[in-house]
Amino acid sequence: MHGEDGYMILKFICCDVFCRIACQLAATSPHIVDVEFLPMLVYVDPDALRKQLQEKIDSAINSGRVYDAIILGYGLCGNSVVGLTSDVPMVIMRAHDCCTVHMGSKESFLEAFGNSLSSAWSSTGSYERAYMQSGGYSLLEQEPNYKSTQEYISYLEQYGEEDADYIWDSLHPKIDSSETFYIKIDGFEYSNAYESYSALSKSNGKQCKAVYGDISMLKALVYGQWQDSRLLVIKPGQKIAGVYDMNEVMKAE
Repeated sequence: MHGEDGYMILKFICCDVFCRIACQLAATSPHIVDVEFLPMLVYVDPDALRKQLQEKIDSAINSGRVYDAIILGYGLCGNSVVGLTSDVPMVIMRAHDCCTVHMGSKESFLEAFGNSLSSAWSSTGSYERAYMQSGGYSLLEQEPNYKSTQEYISYLEQYGEEDADYIWDSLHPKIDSSETFYIKIDGFEYSNAYESYSALSKSNGKQCKAVYGDISMLKALVYGQWQDSRLLVIKPGQKIAGVYDMNEVMKAE
């Protein structure tokens, strides 16, 4: 896929939760990267997001610009990417959601959130693109992190999402967590998002705990380091399918 000069021309379709990071990576990548963002809050309707993503993929392919690959700044995201296909290779991160991407790996995610999967969290991108742009994004409107656990995924595979939610709630009565999390990423804390989110948490009777993430998963995607096990390459004509575990997460078929 590399051009004659060793670089590729990439179309980067990305959730704007990663806007600050994605713009820096596109600017410093050894490849030519055309970036297009979709609003973060589209994810609340996975079917609508899937439709928009496929339209953006098709539009890129039919634009007249010859892309070596399409890279997606998304994880599984409530099955939003399941079924996506392309006439050129696609690359996506093996993550259930943007929380894992912000943390840089599933291991870092589990280390930070393993005992607090029902807690709300934020980051500079999440706070700016959700709360600040929605007129009051609730701390409770996020996709719970427990939906990335093997236990929940096993219910999902057997019974579907509605019944899986019911089973989980029956076995794990909701406990009002006393803390929220904020993922700090060095070099990208330009705004007052952390201070604002901490104050918002406090006003809701919660203590905000800072944890530290990294951009290495996104960097591998944008820099063309696709041999990284955290990434999935989808060949032309294949589709993205969910696997719903903590390792593979998704596959090409």
